[in-house]
Amino acid sequence: MKAREVAPLLSTPAMSRAATLMSAAAAVLLLAAAAGWVFQRPWFDVRQIELRAAGADGLRHVNEHAVRAAATGRLRGNFFTMRLEEARRVFESVPWVAAVSLRRAWPDRLVVTLTEHRAVAVWDDGRLLADSGRLFVANVAEAEVHGPLPQVEASPRFSAEVARRLRQFAAWAASLGLSIDAVEVSDRASWTLHADSGLAIELGRDDPPGSLDERLALIGSHYPTIVAHAGADLLRIDARYPQGVAVAAAPRKKP
Repeated sequence: MKAREVAPLLSTPAMSRAATLMSAAAAVLLLAAAAGWVFQRPWFDVRQIELRAAGADGLRHVNEHAVRAAATGRLRGNFFTMRLEEARRVFESVPWVAAVSLRRAWPDRLVVTLTEHRAVAVWDDGRLLADSGRLFVANVAEAEVHGPLPQVEASPRFSAEVARRLRQFAAWAASLGLSIDAVEVSDRASWTLHADSGLAIELGRDDPPGSLDERLALIGSHYPTIVAHAGADLLRIDARYPQGVAVAAAPRKKP
């Protein structure tokens, strides 16, 4: 009985190609390991943090000391391995920082571009309201360095609407020779303004939309007449009526 011949599993050319592929794969792995080792060397540690302002006004409340203090011991990795998203969250923890943009700069710098919050009011829980509508924690005294900010008593869910309307309220009050000291928004979204003169202005709800603007316009057009007829210090103007307003004034002083 003759023995059958067994065909080789791989021909010589196929074996050669397999060996070449294995050598190439080994070389790639060695290069990757070598690159990983090199990238981990202290030569590529981030040694400088360059601070920049996103706007033309510069940074008013954030300084280099605060940024470096926040970064110390919290930044992980080097020029190549640092995760910028994680680093961004570190810098966003600095008071007054609204937004952060990061980029690497060869060979050992991290360029940090910051946008600051612009505070427009003080919320009743002690936080500050930014013009963007966000509530943030910072030193109120720093926010009021140029004068007191309006106080707001409202649910945080109204923060964006209050921020949007504050500028409108301020301009409207200034046209009447007043300034707004405080704003209240009830849980039912009813608005009350408090002027520096002690005057409370009841505006009610913006229902239907545009009602607040109409009531402001009504008060503004009749304000000189209201003051003249009151004959004393105004205490309250209630504009929640379908037609006209109700007025309360301090008793007249006897001569």
